Amino acid sequence: MTRETIFTRLKRILMDDFSRDETLVTPDATLRGTLMLDTLDLVDLVSFIQREFGVDAPPDEYRSIRSLGGLVGFIEQRHRPAA
Repeated sequence: MTRETIFTRLKRILMDDFSRDETLVTPDATLRGTLMLDTLDLVDLVSFIQREFGVDAPPDEYRSIRSLGGLVGFIEQRHRPAA
């Protein structure tokens, strides 16, 4: 799966499920700052990532991710295609 595909799918999740404005959802957007995701939002986002991309990483592994671009790279490294 390409970075562009991952970004597009994440963007759709953030717009549809978290009601974030499309203009805010850029690779440079910070999760807590620009996108204003609080702790509960981030927990929900991890659940969406598990379902959408098959990423089954412990929540601690997400702690160092600050930007949407960083999250895309994280998913790209751990993505497991559906069986």
